[in-house]
Amino acid sequence: MIQRIQTVYLLLAFIAFLVCAIFDQTFGFLCGWTAALSVVTLATVFLYKNRKRQDLLCIVLIALGVVYYVALAVFNHQTDGQMVLTWPMAMPAAAIVLLFLAHKGIQHDEKLVRSLDRIR
Repeated sequence: MIQRIQTVYLLLAFIAFLVCAIFDQTFGFLCGWTAALSVVTLATVFLYKNRKRQDLLCIVLIALGVVYYVALAVFNHQTDGQMVLTWPMAMPAAAIVLLFLAHKGIQHDEKLVRSLDRIR
């Protein structure tokens, strides 16, 4: 499980979402959103035997991470730009990049398995 580089990327993405959920207290909804994303990211780590499902969850998590920033922009617009941007708000961006790298690693593993099946 830990031998695969995408597992490391997923664990780092989990930590990034968790840091955002703990330290970012601007909006309760977004705090809960990042906490839910961190739980799903941690669950994705343990799907290493089912690469297709793990890959699909990575794509979904990337999309939900982008939705976080859309919601943040909407809430910032509703408060007339009075919200102060803090460093924990940047953590989901790091998690999105790490999820993208994990996605690429999972695709690489899947391609390798298919090529080995073809050789047999």
